Amino acid sequence: MAAHKPVEWVQAVITRFDEQLPIKVGHQNTHTKVSTEHNKECLINISKYKFSLVISGLTTILKNVNNMRIFGEASEKNLYLSQLIILDTLEKCLAGQSKDCLRLDETMLVKQLLPEICHFIHTYREGHQHAAELRASASAVLFSLSCNNFNAVFSRISTRLQELTVCSEDNVDVHDIELMQYINVDCSKLKRLLQETVLKFRALKKPAQLAVINSLEKAFWNWVENYPDEFTMLYQRPQADMAEAAEKLFDLVDSFAESAKRKAAVWPLQIILLILCPEITHTISKDTVEDSKANKKLFLDSLRKALAGQGGSKQLMESAAIACVKLCKASTYINWEDHSTIFLLVQSIVMDLKALLFNPAKPFWRGTGSQNADVELMMDCFVSCFRINPHNNQHFKVCLAASSPSTFHFVLVNSLHRIITNSHLDWWPKIDAVYCYSGELRFMFSDTLNRVIQGVGTHAPLRMTPSLTFKGKMTTSLKFKEKATELDTRSYKCLLLALVKLIHADPKLMLHNPVKQAPEMQSSTAELITGLVQLVPLNNTTQLSQEAMEALLVLHQPETIELWNPDAPIETFWDISSQVLFLICRKLIGQQMVNGTEVLKWLREILICRNKFLLKNKECATMGGGIPICRQAQTKLEVCLYMFLWSPDTEAVLVAMSCFRHLCEEADIRSAADEVPVQTILPNYATFSELASVSNMMGTGRSTLQKRVMALLRRIEHPTPGNIEAWEDTYGKWDQATKQILNFPKNKADDGQQEWINMTGFLCGLGGVCLQQRSTPGPATYSPPMGPINERKHSMISMGPCDVSNPMASASSCSSSASNETPVSRFLDRLLALLVCGHDRVGLHVRTNVKDLLGLELSPALYPMLFNKLRNSIGKFFDTQGPVPINDTNTQFVEQTIAIMKNLLDNHTEGSSEHLGQASIETMMLNLVRYVRILGNVVHAIQIKTKLCQLVEVMMERRDDLSFCQEMKFRNKMVEYLTDWVMGTSNQAADDDIKCLTRDLDQASMEAVVSLLAGLPLQPEEGDGVELMEAKSQLFLKYFTLFMNLLNDCSEVEDDGQAVGGRKRGMSRRLASLRHCTVLAMSNLLNANVDSGLMHSIGLGYHKDLQTRATFMEVLTKILQQGTEFDTLAETVLADRFERLVELVTMMGDQGELPIAMALANVVPGSQWDELARVLVTLFDSRHLLYQLLWNMFSKEVELADSMQTLFRGNSLASKIMTFCFKVYGAAYLQKLLEPLLRGVITTPDHISFEVDPTRLEQEENLEENQRNLLQITERFFQAIIGSSSEFPPQLRSVCHCLYQATCHSLLNKATVKEKKENKKAFPGNCGILLFSFLSGLCLCTSGDIFSEHFICTQIMFLYLI
Repeated sequence: MAAHKPVEWVQAVITRFDEQLPIKVGHQNTHTKVSTEHNKECLINISKYKFSLVISGLTTILKNVNNMRIFGEASEKNLYLSQLIILDTLEKCLAGQSKDCLRLDETMLVKQLLPEICHFIHTYREGHQHAAELRASASAVLFSLSCNNFNAVFSRISTRLQELTVCSEDNVDVHDIELMQYINVDCSKLKRLLQETVLKFRALKKPAQLAVINSLEKAFWNWVENYPDEFTMLYQRPQADMAEAAEKLFDLVDSFAESAKRKAAVWPLQIILLILCPEITHTISKDTVEDSKANKKLFLDSLRKALAGQGGSKQLMESAAIACVKLCKASTYINWEDHSTIFLLVQSIVMDLKALLFNPAKPFWRGTGSQNADVELMMDCFVSCFRINPHNNQHFKVCLAASSPSTFHFVLVNSLHRIITNSHLDWWPKIDAVYCYSGELRFMFSDTLNRVIQGVGTHAPLRMTPSLTFKGKMTTSLKFKEKATELDTRSYKCLLLALVKLIHADPKLMLHNPVKQAPEMQSSTAELITGLVQLVPLNNTTQLSQEAMEALLVLHQPETIELWNPDAPIETFWDISSQVLFLICRKLIGQQMVNGTEVLKWLREILICRNKFLLKNKECATMGGGIPICRQAQTKLEVCLYMFLWSPDTEAVLVAMSCFRHLCEEADIRSAADEVPVQTILPNYATFSELASVSNMMGTGRSTLQKRVMALLRRIEHPTPGNIEAWEDTYGKWDQATKQILNFPKNKADDGQQEWINMTGFLCGLGGVCLQQRSTPGPATYSPPMGPINERKHSMISMGPCDVSNPMASASSCSSSASNETPVSRFLDRLLALLVCGHDRVGLHVRTNVKDLLGLELSPALYPMLFNKLRNSIGKFFDTQGPVPINDTNTQFVEQTIAIMKNLLDNHTEGSSEHLGQASIETMMLNLVRYVRILGNVVHAIQIKTKLCQLVEVMMERRDDLSFCQEMKFRNKMVEYLTDWVMGTSNQAADDDIKCLTRDLDQASMEAVVSLLAGLPLQPEEGDGVELMEAKSQLFLKYFTLFMNLLNDCSEVEDDGQAVGGRKRGMSRRLASLRHCTVLAMSNLLNANVDSGLMHSIGLGYHKDLQTRATFMEVLTKILQQGTEFDTLAETVLADRFERLVELVTMMGDQGELPIAMALANVVPGSQWDELARVLVTLFDSRHLLYQLLWNMFSKEVELADSMQTLFRGNSLASKIMTFCFKVYGAAYLQKLLEPLLRGVITTPDHISFEVDPTRLEQEENLEENQRNLLQITERFFQAIIGSSSEFPPQLRSVCHCLYQATCHSLLNKATVKEKKENKKAFPGNCGILLFSFLSGLCLCTSGDIFSEHFICTQIMFLYLI
């Protein structure tokens, strides 16, 4: 296009430039600013080839903008910004104009543009907010325009001069004459101006003459400053025509200066005209001069007298000061080697000049309104004196003194800045000549800073973070206690801004410490830098804040960091730079900065500089980096970057993401220096790298970017102080924002609500790593703390206070008080409460976003906690006595839960499979179905049922990732519930829309049932043995009949549809899909239950109805394709299954180990050990493997025992097995053995007593006699027991033998020699073990139903004790 239609192409660019001006688009964001800059660059480049088109277009745009009518402050600001953009573009286009391509049409264009530019210069409004900037920008355009188009501008000036020679005194327009001040002037152009002025000066009116005098002076300085070499050459090779014009004009002006007032007005120009005449200056330095030069000599004499205060007029003295400053300034542009007479002239007046201008007792002041000009004059004098003689520092000390006026300080600082930034002539001295005053300048900076901070009053001075590397005390240099006035504060702000600019210009000036020791040097550097840091957050002084950032950036350049403390640069770097990061990040985290995004960009540059310095010193990069402030700074930096990730400003998010790259680079450098893995320094290095790589997504929308950010947050694996603090701080802000949105919805703008959404997603995505940090080692399944019973009674899903009467009342406020409730848990409680937010204005917005974020953005590590909370919340519906509370809030919560669960299971997030199975969802799913079942058949209820069926289908797809406690029972129950919904209302519905909904429900139900029935053996709730098979058969028949009826219904509907001319295509497709699902369900049902179902279904193959036979053949074909095993049709199928199960449990290894039994012993909870002991003993005894079971169990028990004394004393599975064996195998034996003995005890005469406790003896009883009675009866029992060994049950013999072997060989091997001897005494061989085991069995058996008399039990206990 550009090649064939250049005019149209250029015009298109100009049009786009015009359309994107602030006055057209309104408020500019980052994207429009970038686009505007791009358009500017395009036009500037095009102007090099199509100058006329571009300048013409820009001129037209400028005219149109200037003529626009605006209303309001915002429109005025946009107009001003638009004008500045256009003027800046014009200036750059004109500056790039080639001198070789000037044509007539371009000259004409310039003439069209010139009036528009002059408009800005001439219509300058004093005090207008933007007038000065517009005038400066227009002046820059005029300067560039005059470079190649001087004749056009000169013609305008010359024409105006000519007009002013004939105009009346009352009508003097000097605006065009003032253009001389802004144009580009070289030697030849200045000469033309002088010559033109000489011709017309005498004929001009007084106002015009004064305007010419003032404008020529500024034109001279434009020449000197832009072409200094030409001025220098003037004193090496004087130009006669220049001197002639200057001398003539001098004489004209001299004759004009008749009064003291006029002399004061013309002296500054006269000294300049004299400077343009080197030879005349040399001539008049002699004692005698010719008459034509006498007025020049007289002028210089008058100048000296007035400067010394002998002129008789304050006005002349002030004018003399101005003229002498101009003389000094001009002399600095002349090389000393030229030995010009002008230097002698300067030396004759410089002492008086400095005495006049730099007198603290009587500061130079020309009256109100001239303060800026006075300061500028003093600065010119200061800089000129420095360049003339840098070692004559008397005025320097005067300006530096603390007692001098603040104006002197301001002049000093700005003069030093000018010396640094404007030093392009070879003979000008450099700033290093005043490095020796760096201490005083730092003192001035500290003093001024404290005054400004005190005056601003919005921010207390930041304290330097304690450091371990130095303990230098910060200087506090406030000289007064009284509160500074607003005027003082403003002047100190100006001085502080100048000081900060000075640091920015040359940081070495403030860092110079030639004589201080290393700790003092580090302390002074730290004070300087932390002082600058204090200025960054000052919102009411944007320029000061910006300059402070620039100065800190310069101070962080690698070569400058080495000057912080040359004796220990690395250690000082870690200390001071970490403090900078810590303080800035703390402010950013607190969101105390209006320009947060700009500060974050600056912080990124600081990080880049830090890494450059570390890379430069990579061999010792970590030296001194272990101090606490370094770790604190890294933590704060992480927190800061994390929290910017949820900013509503896309640019801020991208900048924060890019900063993670520099964290990774620093970690790389440090890990290489210490030779450790990078993850040791930055645990989440990999995720940070990914965040940095995504930061290049500049064109990405806000929503897409946030989704990407949250996906990366979910991948953060390692908890660190940074991400924990970021989560907790964000949670605090989120909590406040939530209250703000709910309480004051009108006050929250779109950005505020977007920020809330971003914060919610951030907390969901990063919550998993916080949970990981707080969790303690324990079981794999996470179970959140529930708190006391009275706190668990309430729901967590309402925003209201805890109300027991309302089953949906919130418990978030109650549960949050529990000491063991984590912030993550409280956050999830609050989100569940917001799922049913009923706010009129923002309720829907909040509910929708919370549902989506919980379902799509939640960290997988939080799935178990969420599942448990959802289960508990829904379970509360069924906790109350009476009917389930059906209300809108509960129904809404159920519907939201279904949507969240479906999104979670649909969302195959990385790591989700690992966490899905950590909490069972069976109870929750069953309760959801139970609740939805009782909602009825209204439209909303049908829709919820359909969604729930879809959830069940997705759940079965993720079956391998989920954990089920009783999967078969759960799935059978779900099939029972869901099949109730099939054909539930489809036949009764009259409305076509409801019919469609019910068909959708049929479809969804059948799809869920298909997935549930896959490989599912039916399990009736009741029945055993033959009855179980019969119940299973009846259940199969129930489902099979339902499916057949559904198929018949589909066929009838299709036939009816054809009879009436056909139904809609959508319904036809639904029926076909429903029929297909039904056939699949029948296939899965028959496939998993061939044993009980084939007899009911085989007859369908011979049914008289063709459609029915076809359906059966289809089902049969599918189950054959699925590979159904028909072995289950055998009559002994149940017995065979149980036989295989017994073989599996009693399986024994090569070394006699029992892997399945021992595994069961490890995993079955203690509450079920009695039942497990019964099962194991029964199974192993039936297989004649009881001894192997006992050996394994007893050996493990002995192995875990600490000593003989604790053996079998605990509540263990081994003791349960031993107890069961005695109960089962020893009951008959004990009854036969002990019954006669106990009856003998019962029939003992009353006078025979066995009480051996002296405290319990009756009055007539004898202790010794009772002891003999007890011994006798004990002997009788003991002998009877020993004598019954032949009748002792073989199973108990096996128990005792195994017990003996396990005890002797295992426990005694672990005992010491002394313990072995004591144990042998305590249990002598077989008898000891036999007695021990028998008495244990005896006591256990007597606790049952064999002997129930209390007295007998008491007697047996006495025997046992003996």
